[in-house]
Amino acid sequence: MTTGNKRIEPLIGKSSFIGLDNCTWLYSGAETPPHQGCLDAVQEYLRNRGMGPIGRDRNAETEYACKSNIARLLNGKPSDIAFMSNSSEAISMIAQALDLKTGDNVIINTLEFPSDVLPWLLLKRQGVEVRVVEHHQGQVSVSDIMAQADDRTRLVVTSHVSYITGARFDYKELYEQLKGTRTLLLLDVTQSLGVVPVDMNYADFTVCSSYKWLLAFHGLGILAVNPARIADLQPRYVGWRSVADMFSPDRFESFAFHEDARKFELGYPSYSAIYALHFSSNLILELGAERIERHVLELGGQLIERLTAAGFDIMTPLDPACRAGNISVATERGEEIAKELLNRQVFVWGGDGRFRASVHLFNDTADIDTLMGLLPVG
Repeated sequence: MTTGNKRIEPLIGKSSFIGLDNCTWLYSGAETPPHQGCLDAVQEYLRNRGMGPIGRDRNAETEYACKSNIARLLNGKPSDIAFMSNSSEAISMIAQALDLKTGDNVIINTLEFPSDVLPWLLLKRQGVEVRVVEHHQGQVSVSDIMAQADDRTRLVVTSHVSYITGARFDYKELYEQLKGTRTLLLLDVTQSLGVVPVDMNYADFTVCSSYKWLLAFHGLGILAVNPARIADLQPRYVGWRSVADMFSPDRFESFAFHEDARKFELGYPSYSAIYALHFSSNLILELGAERIERHVLELGGQLIERLTAAGFDIMTPLDPACRAGNISVATERGEEIAKELLNRQVFVWGGDGRFRASVHLFNDTADIDTLMGLLPVG
């Protein structure tokens, strides 16, 4: 993709976001700036909170509407969606629900965030093998993963988009190969949902955070459960929200889980975060995932071209089909560069042998100009 000198404008004006009037925000792979509408949504929650039982009813209505939005973004149904405290909680609950035995194995790869790694390392204590697929030049292929799988492989864990390199993984092809086996797929879409299309029907579990590309904030994790192969899977934890009837006549002797994704929910969620996500997911749906993707890929391509011309070592694939919003640059000075830019009110992520600039729907060519004008020579 060649963008030349084309000026790319934001899909939403910067004035709609809190804080963008005095900084250049290329930090969405870590978190996004708050939209004014999210502040308004939280204030609505607080007003409803003061209405007693009426407020509770409105909370339930907003929660269902928010789940409906997330289901639309994931090509699923509201009943497939559970809200957790964060995505790490969701992944850990899945790790326990699978009831893995000694000799079973789980496949991960070296492009994964710790949340997708640590729960499986913990299971090594009970004899579960963790197989680690090495990346090649910042990417992992379906064949790399399938080469590690056998009849004792219970789960493959992979991100749709790598937080390290920004590379996009072909999870649909992987799932097509796994469907005829007993191996399940856990897909982490934290670095993709809200910026590129995602389809939960090509995974058994899909997890996501709410404070990055979805434009909401902390306090909410998303778990989407595809019932096609795991309808009978039961959690190893339980709370009053997990059960079909918490006031059943025999509630002191037994209980029955909900039959849908709600069985993974324990207690009340963060309603302030739900109100915010309801607003931001409405915004994303109105714009359209495909339109946001086109904007981000075009702007990201412009950034890659300019970084390459300046002599930087780009880790992210140039091919638009193989990336999303994260653009990573290999350098041992990543953390230092990020701190230098921060002093100039330019936000990027730096460390672990790289710095990362992330472009979203509120970014434009002017942001790229600012970044390139302040970066040292590559």
